[in-house]
Amino acid sequence: MPEFLDVVAPITAVTVFRDGARVARTGTLSVEAGGCRAVIGDLPATADAASVRVALRGHEVALLDVEVQRRYSADPLRADAAALRAQVEAARDAVQALDDEDAAEQAALGFTGHLSEAAAQALARAVSYGRVGHDDLDQMAAHLSASTAQALARRRDIAARRRAAHRELEAAQQRLADADRRTGPVESIEVAALIEATAAGAAIVELTYHVSGVSWRPLYDLGLAGEQVTISYLAEITQRTGEDWPEVELAVSTSRQGRHQTLPELRPWYIDRARPPRPPMAPMAPMAARSARLAESDGTVAQELAFASAGAPAGFPQSAPAGPRQPAPMQAAQVDESGAGLVYRITRPLAVPSDGSPHKTAIASIELAAKLDHLAVPALAAEAYLRATVTNESALLFLPGRARVFHDGQFVGETAMETVAAGAEFELQLGVDDQVKVERELRRRTTSKAVLGGSRTVDIGYEITIENHRGGQARVSVHDHIPVSADGDIKVRLRETSPDPSERTDLGELIWDLVLDSGKSSTIKYRFTVEHPASVTVAGL
Repeated sequence: MPEFLDVVAPITAVTVFRDGARVARTGTLSVEAGGCRAVIGDLPATADAASVRVALRGHEVALLDVEVQRRYSADPLRADAAALRAQVEAARDAVQALDDEDAAEQAALGFTGHLSEAAAQALARAVSYGRVGHDDLDQMAAHLSASTAQALARRRDIAARRRAAHRELEAAQQRLADADRRTGPVESIEVAALIEATAAGAAIVELTYHVSGVSWRPLYDLGLAGEQVTISYLAEITQRTGEDWPEVELAVSTSRQGRHQTLPELRPWYIDRARPPRPPMAPMAPMAARSARLAESDGTVAQELAFASAGAPAGFPQSAPAGPRQPAPMQAAQVDESGAGLVYRITRPLAVPSDGSPHKTAIASIELAAKLDHLAVPALAAEAYLRATVTNESALLFLPGRARVFHDGQFVGETAMETVAAGAEFELQLGVDDQVKVERELRRRTTSKAVLGGSRTVDIGYEITIENHRGGQARVSVHDHIPVSADGDIKVRLRETSPDPSERTDLGELIWDLVLDSGKSSTIKYRFTVEHPASVTVAGL
């Protein structure tokens, strides 16, 4: 029998993918001449057994075989149920003690109130007979008032301590409930490596495996200073793998699975004349319905029916009943730095516990030159958006994610980053600039009268005003549009614009590129007509 060796192999590196992670463990062991069985246990149940890989490094040692098995052990929470129950009882006793203390204070207040009534009547009679003066009455009132105030203060203190005790009781009850819910054994994975050594010595065992229940997403901080944009690329990692990751070498990968497990392939795109729906068929008897279906099918089905009814000839295989089709197993992504994905190695180690909470770490911080201008779409919002056109001069791939925007260190809002490859040019929305004012007003809308069978013309005009209140020059790109007709009888014509647009698209979009000095304004006017038959009602105008 080979010698059994329990190997301590802590986590030494983790690579996080978009939908999983690859964990690496490393352990050392001393081997004697001959065979031994090295066992690495307590791997999380979320580990994919098929992904386990073992490598062995050392002199005169060889790895013969690797076995992966699932193990089950008693739940430690169940074993500690008695201690958890004792904690609940202690917390409940503490709450009861505070309830009793509050009841005693309440009884004291009641006694003080009764004493106050009796003393008030006695003192009133004494004052009327001249046996007690008004000073004695004031002194007694002050004493009773102070006693009442002190008792109320003690009750407030008891109420605060009781709230804290209630929270401790609820937490203890929750821990006990969690332990009671976990009635089954704890599942883990054990890896056994069969090693053969020709001489005694030391060996290093390297183990890697893939786990689920973990992902990361990109986050960004966009800082603008002058005409420089600083992009801080962050990774937010969340994991519930069942094992805590210490501060080890950490990397995040951009690799992900696509929508298809195999290469997508187009099928023919058939179109046909629309046919009226077939009338519903009258219900038929089961045998008659089956005969009708077979009559419409090809001869192969009829032949199979003949075999099924008469018995298959000798040597002809019987067909088994078809069960539900099982989905193809998901293939774990094979990630390589030379492949399609990129791997970002985090320079500063980060501990990531298996608690499901997000943990952030920095990937990189990049400074890029930006071309700044403003974008105004007054038909949608009377605002000017500061826009930066930037080229990704780094070797990083920017993935889609949320981004916070800062101007000279001050937070101004949030935006979103799209996928940006290395070397690609992209645009960033850097928030609303209230120093550039935008107004759009309807200045004209008239409808001509039409004779019977004639046409009608709608005349519409808009005016857009842009004002620059910034300390320097502002470049503003103003976008507006006119309608686009989807009917040949409805004609849309742009009659006049002032100034002429820098660009006009086939979809009716008009673009003006303006340059405004500080304190200056510009007015854009445009007018269009819509002509249509008088009998036609125009929708969407």
